[in-house]
Amino acid sequence: MNPKLAAFITRNRKRNRHLYDPDMVQGKDYVVCPISGERLVMIKNNYISQILGMQPDEYPDVKRVCDRRRDNIRQGLHQIDVATGLTKYEQGQIKARQTLSRLDQNGLSGYAKKGQKTRSTHMGKIDDHGRNGYARLAAKAIIKGNLTKAEKGIITHAWQRDSYYRYKTLVLHLTNHHRADITQGYITGLAGKPGAWHIDHRFSIMQGFKDQISPFVIGHRANLQMLPWKQNIQKLHRCAVTKDQLFDQTGYDQERNRIEFEIIRKFIQEDADQGIPPNAAYLLERFYASDICQ
Repeated sequence: MNPKLAAFITRNRKRNRHLYDPDMVQGKDYVVCPISGERLVMIKNNYISQILGMQPDEYPDVKRVCDRRRDNIRQGLHQIDVATGLTKYEQGQIKARQTLSRLDQNGLSGYAKKGQKTRSTHMGKIDDHGRNGYARLAAKAIIKGNLTKAEKGIITHAWQRDSYYRYKTLVLHLTNHHRADITQGYITGLAGKPGAWHIDHRFSIMQGFKDQISPFVIGHRANLQMLPWKQNIQKLHRCAVTKDQLFDQTGYDQERNRIEFEIIRKFIQEDADQGIPPNAAYLLERFYASDICQ
């Protein structure tokens, strides 16, 4: 056991001895740290980082605040002061801002000193890979951010990106067959061009890839519409129709869709494994030569 943790346990057993009474209920009156086994009313980030030597996001996903402590915090923060009409939380925020805004003899505010201390700490902590604190935070933030974006459908997971790009290339190739027809009478152009319209896939390409929908369905004329460029960008990967509506309007059934998607996915995987650049025409050539088209 590390010395910091041993000293903490000694202090905690003395300070919070009441938490070890037989009538105390876990979850209601205290929470248990799965690392040290100690009973606490709240497991704080400082305890995790300074006592346990862990990053807060590495800590097990357990309840960190007991019910009694949470209720006390809520009641205290929302209690209104008669003189000011402000809650304790609001008073605390005002006092903190005033304190941090105050200048010292060197003309530095509390905000500036906090910034200096934070920068010094992050710049001074170099890990075995030569990364300072900022570099480590950035690496985790990028990974977490990309995972969040992937879950929201804004981007795809890393392992899917090459397959998705090849799928999208084929969909756009099929879409282009309808370009002359669907853009007739519209001004087209890049985003930002005044009065410009874009071709939009009513059921989005990304959702089509996720739901394993044949690229022939997503690139079908019935799935295309024209939208002003700004509206198309704001739409992102959201869908204007449901999957059932999509199949109904394109005349596809589930079985035909499944077979086409599986064949295309097989060819996409073969190309990726062999390092063949995305080529929609080459994919279509093999698709039309497959058994389904004979």
